[in-house]
Amino acid sequence: MICPKCQKELPEDAKFCLECGTPLESKESELENNEVKEIKEEVVQETVTDESETQEVTEDETETQDEVEDDSKSLEETSEEETVEEIQEETEETNEEDVHSNKIWYYVSNNQSVGPFSVEEMEDLIENKTIYGNTYVWKSGLKDWIYLKNSDLATYLQKEETNAKTETTSEDASWFYVNSSNQQMGPYTEEEMVQFIKEGIITANTYVWRSGMMDWIHCKDSTLFDRPSGAGGFNNYANGNTNKIFIETRSIPVCIILSIVTCGIYNLYWIYRLAKDVNTLNAAQQKPTGQDAGMVILLYIITCGLYGIYFYWKVGKLVKQLQFDNGYYVEDNSLVMMLLCIFGLGLISNCILQSTLNDIQRYA
Repeated sequence: MICPKCQKELPEDAKFCLECGTPLESKESELENNEVKEIKEEVVQETVTDESETQEVTEDETETQDEVEDDSKSLEETSEEETVEEIQEETEETNEEDVHSNKIWYYVSNNQSVGPFSVEEMEDLIENKTIYGNTYVWKSGLKDWIYLKNSDLATYLQKEETNAKTETTSEDASWFYVNSSNQQMGPYTEEEMVQFIKEGIITANTYVWRSGMMDWIHCKDSTLFDRPSGAGGFNNYANGNTNKIFIETRSIPVCIILSIVTCGIYNLYWIYRLAKDVNTLNAAQQKPTGQDAGMVILLYIITCGLYGIYFYWKVGKLVKQLQFDNGYYVEDNSLVMMLLCIFGLGLISNCILQSTLNDIQRYA
């Protein structure tokens, strides 16, 4: 044995160096130490191996878990996207069906049917002045085309009129009128009233009133007719009166005076002219006409005036059947004129009939 410190050879069984006194280890101890070192190294290697395997397993498990989570997330996202797309498609289909089912209205423009439109779209057309009260409209369920002002859409027309009314000042808006439903509408300015006349909402026989008037009067008897822009009567405003038939207007007081002065001779001529004018108007509208004017005078003379009873009743009915584009209508005075003739007041019947014909010439 050699001392590890002083390199002195010593006996095999020595436990201390004889020179330096350094304690010595036996071979058994060295072997034991070597074995311990080998065991430690093996344990360390096994531990490292186990840790690496455990780490690999852990990483595999983590990767697997991540993949599962990613798959589940992708499935959830896909299902959510599909669900959202289905809901959107169903909503779009429902909206398309609702919009299509609501488009039921048509209107006439340039003699052609335009549509279909929904109620909201028709309201916009009314607001934009594309369609008016006298525009023909139709929807499923109606037997024929009708004026917008007589349809369910008249509510929006009145709403537009109300909106226009609120935009005007109280000083300028002083006109009122009575509509076809016997409702008072207004106030409106004079320009708005003229526009209503153009659109056919107000006719010659529509009752109108403004501040300062004693009572309601027909539009034909108001200052709306006397406007400079309206000279010539309602025909300047009305739509479609391009083939107007002109008849001669006569002064009623002059005719009465001439009938009295001529002892009734002018009265016969007056009746002749009345009968001829009524036949002219009816023929122009392709409606049935009455007895020829010359034959009326002949029968009147032969029957000593009794034929006049039938004549005034018949001519009253003939005038009543006349129709005009601007909405002007004629009152039925046939019974009144017949009764006046019975009581010997045929001259007054002439005045009533002449007044009606004068109004037709001026306003219809």
